[in-house]
Amino acid sequence: MKKSVKHIILIASLAFAAIFPAVAQTARRPALAVIITVEGLSGEYLRLLYNQLHPGGFPRLMENGMSLRRLDYGPNVDAAASTAILLTGAAPTVNGIPAAKVYDVTTKLPRPILNDPSTIGNFTDETFSPAPLKVSTVADELRIDTDGAGHAYAVAPYSHQAIIGAGHAGNGGFWINDMTANWASSAYYKEMPAAIRERNYRNGLAQRMDTMKWVPMTDLSLYPGVPEQQRTHPFRNLFPRKDIQRVRRFLASPLANDEITDVAIDLIKETALGKDNETDMIMVGYTVATAGSRSEIIDSYLRLDRDLSRLLAAVDQAAGTGKAIVLLAGLPSTTGSASDDKRWNIPSGLYSVKRANSLLDIQLMAVHGNGDWILGYHDRHFFLNRQLIKDRGLSLQDFRREVADFLARMAGISNVVTIDDIMASRAGDNPEATRRNTSIAHAGDVIIEVSPGWQIVDDGSGRASGVQRHTATDIPAFLTGPGVDRTDIDATVDARTLAPTLSRLLQMRAPNGASLPALNLNKPSKQ
Repeated sequence: MKKSVKHIILIASLAFAAIFPAVAQTARRPALAVIITVEGLSGEYLRLLYNQLHPGGFPRLMENGMSLRRLDYGPNVDAAASTAILLTGAAPTVNGIPAAKVYDVTTKLPRPILNDPSTIGNFTDETFSPAPLKVSTVADELRIDTDGAGHAYAVAPYSHQAIIGAGHAGNGGFWINDMTANWASSAYYKEMPAAIRERNYRNGLAQRMDTMKWVPMTDLSLYPGVPEQQRTHPFRNLFPRKDIQRVRRFLASPLANDEITDVAIDLIKETALGKDNETDMIMVGYTVATAGSRSEIIDSYLRLDRDLSRLLAAVDQAAGTGKAIVLLAGLPSTTGSASDDKRWNIPSGLYSVKRANSLLDIQLMAVHGNGDWILGYHDRHFFLNRQLIKDRGLSLQDFRREVADFLARMAGISNVVTIDDIMASRAGDNPEATRRNTSIAHAGDVIIEVSPGWQIVDDGSGRASGVQRHTATDIPAFLTGPGVDRTDIDATVDARTLAPTLSRLLQMRAPNGASLPALNLNKPSKQ
């Protein structure tokens, strides 16, 4: 009788596996999920350099899973906002992160979006936390789903990427302080692994940086399309101690990617990610968003490819070859391009914020009387004195339109919109995308768009922005691992779909702000 029962159970199990093979094969979740972001990543450069890439780097991801040719984050987002979109599945109007820095109308100064005076820093005097992030992230959902047994870390060049990557519930987010070059974190997180502490104490980046140099990693004749002038005079970038901007220049160089890879690998090993029965996660942030020469850009890609190969090899060692879920997604670059040489006669100019404010003040005082009508400017946004406008009995919407009409007549301005236009979906080439990428709590009253070829001189910082370009760029993404078929998607894909897609692969719920469905990861079966 017992044998008959066992036979029946065995036959039923085999029949179930035969009828539902996908369920049987994917019952166990991946041991490790790896999310890699690359600011400034261009599909055009990957295709150009494909034959020079290491098989274990980009080609491994490009040829062994889902390849997305064109990822769309919507307009007017930087690396912080696009990281939040990617990891929450929600736009800034929902997730609360419109940019790395926002304007504080009280202090009349820009401040980091993640600033939280209630916290303290580890190896930094910065006070950051994920509190301003209004929704959950993929890392949060993993921690909740595993009841804290699954670990989640983030390693990135900048604080906003690391903290958004670690989320509210992560074990730790780590970045390079742009003044001291220390590996830093927020005391909001409970962990500061020994690998990072010891790196600061015994092998600090600040002590090593003045011995580093960024020069071509190979013969420039092998770099396609590099002008002869750049080949005969190779670039050479040093980071001497006397240069007060050396850490920031280092963070924009591919040498920062080397450092990030080293720390990520040490973290994977020290915390034994992927070694137990619960799914772990690590987010790694890179950049190729240098505004340098063509030879420097190509060199950045080739160096990143080498780092990617090292990272993926460490992931294989931790979780088993091909057994981890890996998502690599490009982020839009906010670094403007360098100015073209005057000899090419490309139309260009400088838009001075100080001059614009002065002319605007004169006009408004002539019409409405004396007063501080303009509170400030930050990142294309003009902030008006709403209380003064109210006290004078003026219509705020009419006042905004008056300011917009005046600014639109200035040289170098291609378009001006009010926050009312944006909220009513009347602004931009894609009005709905512009609206959802605008956080009303942080937006100015009037927003300008500078003409292509022009630079904004923000007289508060004393620096000019990079040259504005309106050219669309193919931002690729790649997803590999168990349950992902080899597929190429040429159509534009909304970046908000990747968080629910990754969540489905990890067999957990999507972040609570995600509203779009997951992508179909499997090829349609033949009838």
